[in-house]
Amino acid sequence: MDFNIKDSLLGKKTETPDQYGSEILFRIPRSENRLHYGLDDAQLPFVGYDVWNCYELSFLTDNGLPVSRVLKLIYAADSRFLVESKSLKLYLNAFNMDRFGPTVAEAEKRVAGIIQSDLSTLLETRVSVVLFDSRSEEKQAFSSLQQLNLNVLVPVQKQESIVFSRFVESPELLRSISVDSDRQYAFHSDLLRSNCRVTNQPDWGDLFVRITSRHDIDLASVMEYLVSFRKENHFHEEVVEMIYKRFWDAFQPSELMVAAMYTRRGGIDINPIRASRADLIDEILVSTHFRVAKTMRQ
Repeated sequence: MDFNIKDSLLGKKTETPDQYGSEILFRIPRSENRLHYGLDDAQLPFVGYDVWNCYELSFLTDNGLPVSRVLKLIYAADSRFLVESKSLKLYLNAFNMDRFGPTVAEAEKRVAGIIQSDLSTLLETRVSVVLFDSRSEEKQAFSSLQQLNLNVLVPVQKQESIVFSRFVESPELLRSISVDSDRQYAFHSDLLRSNCRVTNQPDWGDLFVRITSRHDIDLASVMEYLVSFRKENHFHEEVVEMIYKRFWDAFQPSELMVAAMYTRRGGIDINPIRASRADLIDEILVSTHFRVAKTMRQ
């Protein structure tokens, strides 16, 4: 069946379902956007995951006791599809008034199993599902990068001398010089801002990057490049993959990791991570054992 983004619920007035049902879920093929910037599903230059934190999940026990949880979803970047966020929001809210077991523990287990089954079927891949409560352990992802802000690494005087005039994605802004030995770069930036591909609503994210490359990278040019996303219209996953591909092409790295932790919208935050090797992926972000602490922007 042909894909049409207009068939999704984004940008449309919809009523929240009052009863559980999986038919509201909508999937989007990743290939539909990857083709535009030279990514082949069969030969991806990265491994990675999409990590979703959903804060509006509640359901009832058999005696009507509400149970509220934070839901964490994790699925691989090599899956053919991603789930559309508004359909997921409506799907999760449909659990609110249904009863799922005689005890809190049994209801929680059943709901987690239903969600895992429905999303794994929809996306044709294994989806990890875990429910957290207020007592669950919380840890900070990318802790070593949190203090390495691009706004500090690039002197303020340099930033203020740049004429920022490109506000659609412009990879030609990236500048570097080839050198004879490896250079390592690690930083995070809170400058990332793009727009939803359908609604044009702004999406804000903290970007985290590690690069090992035989290039002397002009970090001011990286700043210019990130600013050029301000009028781009893409989903969160697409933005991270686009940045990864542009860095891969421009800097020819031996190691590369790009991740973003996006601001919550509609009760959901989406956190894609892409890396040239699996051991570059932050285990805290993708762990099912604890919640991820929020960044300042989140």
